[in-house]
Amino acid sequence: MKLLGKLFTVLIVASVFVACSEDNESAKGRVSISITDAPIDDANVSAVFISINSVELKGPDGWTTLDSFEEPVSIDLLSYQNGEVYFLTDEVIDAGSYSEVRLMLDIQERVNGIQQNEGCYIEYKDGSTQPLFVPSGGQSGYKAKGDFDITAGGVVALTLDFDVRKAVVESGSSGKFILKPTLRLIANQEASMITGSFDQEDGGFSKIIVFAYADDTFTGSETDEPDDDDEVRFSNAITSSALTEEGGFTLAFMESGTYDLYFASYDENGEFIELIGSSNDVEVEAGVNLSLEISLSLLN
Repeated sequence: MKLLGKLFTVLIVASVFVACSEDNESAKGRVSISITDAPIDDANVSAVFISINSVELKGPDGWTTLDSFEEPVSIDLLSYQNGEVYFLTDEVIDAGSYSEVRLMLDIQERVNGIQQNEGCYIEYKDGSTQPLFVPSGGQSGYKAKGDFDITAGGVVALTLDFDVRKAVVESGSSGKFILKPTLRLIANQEASMITGSFDQEDGGFSKIIVFAYADDTFTGSETDEPDDDDEVRFSNAITSSALTEEGGFTLAFMESGTYDLYFASYDENGEFIELIGSSNDVEVEAGVNLSLEISLSLLN
């Protein structure tokens, strides 16, 4: 009887252990992360490279490594625009509420007091390159904030929107370029896409960029020459897209809401000329792609 009692106790403990293991397994979900970008103003820039060592998420227990790469992953951000993405990783992680994603960038060296990431640089059309400085990019990471939940057994797809037009700036008159933290974090299931076309045959424009603003947030000062060297025009735009030669454009990964679209002309070197028109009160619903035929309210 005593032996039987001990055996019964062992069976109970084993059953509890298996049940706990199954509960732990079911309290996990899957998350994937992709990267996209918006166009850069400078027409002489042909590529903007970043190099990623690992990806981390901030959740219930602080920072957790989602994926760590054997070799740094090098990405030309300018190759992924208009809804195109670079698929970075897809992993299983503990279920819970998360608030940030950060990219740990390539090995650093300090140059004149600024952290330089060796795998991050700008490439020009003449073949020359400039190092891209990313302060603390390898230590505290390059971060994007945004709340999202990973449910037990669920799947979440996230996109990081870099918008290098706002992120890549010259540090004063030093000739050094810095990658500022301007990442947008979008949960794909909550996002939509705006596609459209604009008849520009009579305009004689070299280049047109459309900027998307949250409803009634655009002000005339957005077109002014910035006072600070590390600022850009249209700084409060959520995203942007360069029109194709046929006049088409794509504004991808737009969250639900009302937007105002502003169209600006640029010369062949990427220098701003003027604001040419707008299309206001564009309604976007989650998961519903919107196609527009634009008739601008011309401003000139």
